[in-house]
Amino acid sequence: MRIWPFRRRGRRTPEPVVERVTEADLARMAERGELARAVVTPPPAPRASADRVRATVAQLPGRPFGGAAAGRDAGPARQRAGAVLVLDDRRVTVTGSGLIGRDPASAHPDGGHDHVIALEDPERLLSRTHLEFGFGAEGSFWVLDAGSANGAELRRPGYPATMLVPAQRTVVRPGDTVVFGGHTLRAEPVVGLEDEAPLG
Repeated sequence: MRIWPFRRRGRRTPEPVVERVTEADLARMAERGELARAVVTPPPAPRASADRVRATVAQLPGRPFGGAAAGRDAGPARQRAGAVLVLDDRRVTVTGSGLIGRDPASAHPDGGHDHVIALEDPERLLSRTHLEFGFGAEGSFWVLDAGSANGAELRRPGYPATMLVPAQRTVVRPGDTVVFGGHTLRAEPVVGLEDEAPLG
């Protein structure tokens, strides 16, 4: 008995059908509106270098750049965002970044903050630096848990109380209360407490 080797029949790849379109065909298709409109996308504009941006900003009237002295015709001074912090029964006006805790100055001897607020801690519930606060670019007031031992809780009317996530900024709105280390904090935002010098 002789066994013939099995051979697979090769499948032929179908060849594409090429349709010839003449200029007359194109003209007829254009009359019937069957041609797609070609849209040419312009190439992207080149990115400006940092030096070019500085040069452009320096030419703007009333806005010196890079530490240049402000002239007489410099634009009006901007006003810094500020807030009145109500810490328990104590009211503190702030206009920049700051720290709150049992002894934040000893934990951050190098400074770097506009405000350092130390609170009494008879029950030993506060960390040396319990909270950090500041203002966003749009003027909103925020706080964050600076890695405290007992944490901090945000209470907002109409919502369940939530613990602040360490090292994550949380915006404090009017009516909110932050409870931390046996103390409470409320913020009353005030815009324009202090004038900033013109940009320069």
